[in-house]
Amino acid sequence: MTPPAESLFERFHESFLAEPERRVLRWIAERLPLWVTPDRLTGFGMFGALLVMLGYLGCHISISFIWLANLGLLIHWFGDSLDGTVARVRDIARPRYGYFLDQNVDVVGNLLIAGGIGLSPFARLDTALLALTGYHMVSIYVFVRNVVRREFHLAVMGFGPTEVRIGILVMNMTILVVGTPSFTFFGQTMSWCDGVLMGTFVILSIMFTLSVMKEAAILRQQNE
Repeated sequence: MTPPAESLFERFHESFLAEPERRVLRWIAERLPLWVTPDRLTGFGMFGALLVMLGYLGCHISISFIWLANLGLLIHWFGDSLDGTVARVRDIARPRYGYFLDQNVDVVGNLLIAGGIGLSPFARLDTALLALTGYHMVSIYVFVRNVVRREFHLAVMGFGPTEVRIGILVMNMTILVVGTPSFTFFGQTMSWCDGVLMGTFVILSIMFTLSVMKEAAILRQQNE
């Protein structure tokens, strides 16, 4: 559950899909039954992350299990994105509790998803965890900036969790179409998925470095 602006941090969502996603989430939140609480949505999102991992593991039996991973991604988005929206729409937000729970639950969910990719027949565990490291580097930057600026930013350079999930979904659909042919890179056998994961780490590392340098320069000029 993300905190409302007036209670903890001023809230900003500046990802590429932020505005249409915000409208969709609010429309859904206003129509959910009262028994669908923010905490239950958080748990539902975690269940989705578990399904993603199980789907990838099942692909060792049949590639058709990738559809279970896709379903898990949708459920993860639904629970993770809606819990805070429901809390704000119903005016029942608990900002400190919600912020604390959401960020810690996300760590577990991210590990399940990245671990599932790395344990699947399509990619290596080391490249999947490398991509996860890059994602958490950017996340740590976001959390530190939240504290320093008292602003809650959900995205960096236009990319947020929803864009990441879409990227994984696109990768899954591409696997269904072209498979995962392998190649040798510095003596290591890899698939194109490994290349994507390594490229993701590089891009996220660059985003992290540029963002930190920019923010540090601003704070230095402000003598803060």
